Amino acid sequence: SNKSVREEDAEVAIQLMEQESVTSHMVKWQKRLVNAHRNHEYAAYAFRQLKTGVPSPVHLNFTAEAGDEKLKKPGDIAYNFDKCLYRTEAKPNPSPAHVVKSIALLRQAARPIIVSSTGVFYSKAWDALRQFAEKTQIPVVESGAMRGQFPDDHPLSATCSPDALASADVVMLIGQYCMPSIGEYAFGPDARYIRIDPAVEDIGRNLPIEVGIVSDEKAALEALVQDAPAMRHDAWIAEIMAARKKFEDENDAMYQQVLAYKDAVHPGVIAKELAEFLYRGNIPKEQTLIGSGGFGVARYTRRWLRAYRPAQIVNGQYQFGTVGADVGYAVGAGIAVKEGHGVQAAYKGHPTITIMGDAAFGYSGMETETLAKLRIPAIIIVYNNNAWGTWYLQADEPRVVPMHLFQENIRYDKMAEALGANGIYVTKPEEFTPALKKAYKTAVETSMPTVINVQGKKEYWQREKFPPGFLGKVEPGVTSYYH
Repeated sequence: SNKSVREEDAEVAIQLMEQESVTSHMVKWQKRLVNAHRNHEYAAYAFRQLKTGVPSPVHLNFTAEAGDEKLKKPGDIAYNFDKCLYRTEAKPNPSPAHVVKSIALLRQAARPIIVSSTGVFYSKAWDALRQFAEKTQIPVVESGAMRGQFPDDHPLSATCSPDALASADVVMLIGQYCMPSIGEYAFGPDARYIRIDPAVEDIGRNLPIEVGIVSDEKAALEALVQDAPAMRHDAWIAEIMAARKKFEDENDAMYQQVLAYKDAVHPGVIAKELAEFLYRGNIPKEQTLIGSGGFGVARYTRRWLRAYRPAQIVNGQYQFGTVGADVGYAVGAGIAVKEGHGVQAAYKGHPTITIMGDAAFGYSGMETETLAKLRIPAIIIVYNNNAWGTWYLQADEPRVVPMHLFQENIRYDKMAEALGANGIYVTKPEEFTPALKKAYKTAVETSMPTVINVQGKKEYWQREKFPPGFLGKVEPGVTSYYH
């Protein structure tokens, strides 16, 4: 921070302000380093916290004194041991007794379901999850900041079966770090819960837990695969599949309905035609990473977006409903794919696509310059309906509604061009797919980003005038917003 301890409580420049109180509710660990001799010790603290337990940010604040001090020899550094020895790679393993209890509860169930969430990704437990689900014939619905750990086209996937969730009688939450409150998930009031989580102190928060397994998610699933007997839930799986078909039929009917709106582009057109391009065209369906952003537009696009491999979909609104970070995480995700980091290694160099509303682009649109400067082949789809997604709730309040409105038809595509990227302006439904194809071709051939500015209409959120209007959500699953 460059904050000097000597200036404590002084009214000085904002960049020198005390930081710990600002970040205290956003990080799981923080320290202020005032003595350079303890650099190694504090760095070890920070990375030990960062790399163990439930992943969360940490904050290590280097003061001016620590930054300016000169260390002349290794002996000047406290706790200066080999950097490979500061933490263990060991993970907590499940109690055999609690594994037995969870299996017993699942065997009693007629309609068990697994909620696969963030911890399944961080522990790389997707193979073990699939083995356990297939052995026990238990359907899986996804939750979390990234999707695809359990593929949407698997016969046991319940991610696109929102109407079936209320029937579940036993729910196994795996790696659900962001816990829903009572009633936030669509499961019925009589559902019984099992939770697998590495943090013992968090098990029992928000929902009543009959069996809690304190463990790394992958270790717990491997133990369950080994110990659980084969199970059959044929009637329940048939119910899941029927709900999935109903959901897909609703999507098809919705698309036909919104095609009738010709004066601007409806978000249902974006959702359906983007899915056709990604999953039923010439691109392998598991290839393209999607940043799923936006508020109102997301209620449509998420109904059609699918994930077929780990972290194919990134949900920027996860947990807090954050508005505005969309182009920012397009940069991070784009670099991961461009350079082939982690689970994106098999898809190195391919274009990415991020969807957002105009409000989000207003916050982070300047990061388009970063995309262009670093030659990240990202496609940014901006649904430009000239308003916050909340405007329709205030439509009858003339003194309030102006706060929810933007200037009409802002040319975000021209802004992108000024920042070194490409821009395309789409004003009619039939223009969207050709624009998408052009942007993708440009990304492949030049490794340069494109902003597709899709002109919408704020009145599309008014159900009585333009059905189906602003859509609701069901959590967990494909329509989730916070989870």
